[in-house]
Amino acid sequence: MPNVLQLKNFQLKNKVKFLKAALQDYKVGALTPSSKFVVRRILKELNPEYKFIVEYGAGDGVITKEILKILPRDGRLVAIELNGDFIGDLRNIEDERLIVIHDDVNNVCKKISQFGLPKIDVVISGIPFSLIKPKIRREIIKNTYNMVSSSGRLIIYQTSPLMLPHLKRFCGTNVRWFFEPRNLVPYFIMVGEKN
Repeated sequence: MPNVLQLKNFQLKNKVKFLKAALQDYKVGALTPSSKFVVRRILKELNPEYKFIVEYGAGDGVITKEILKILPRDGRLVAIELNGDFIGDLRNIEDERLIVIHDDVNNVCKKISQFGLPKIDVVISGIPFSLIKPKIRREIIKNTYNMVSSSGRLIIYQTSPLMLPHLKRFCGTNVRWFFEPRNLVPYFIMVGEKN
């Protein structure tokens, strides 16, 4: 059993590794992994009956691991990550319910049905939409909205509320948002429910 000092050293090494990856690749949308407060807020939005989840921009798996803790045994989680430094971390998560995809979200969201999910209950996205061209942003949201089941949700966490109008365009008044200041860079967490 690791002691407190070993655990803190491990956490610090992970944060440094994450920062290095972020500095080498501008497409990484954060400087550190999401805080436990962000993770908790996102997990609150997952209904117990959600079995089929897609995560855009899974990073080093900090949210992925927590989703797997509450995912039903017959559930599936597809984690999509573009950054090669994080793919190894995701593939090291030993859980048969996890499918790791090393690709661009824009490519994958057009063909998500190939991963054998009977439906998609929720999509969680941490990809840095502000670094994506507006036309591609709209395409990603449209494709995502279309693939989510009729009672599903789209959860987006970002450093700005940039995606709020896009969510409202598809989800109408079924959009809520929260501000979580307890993160190295505070996040807006936006939730759109399919009509």
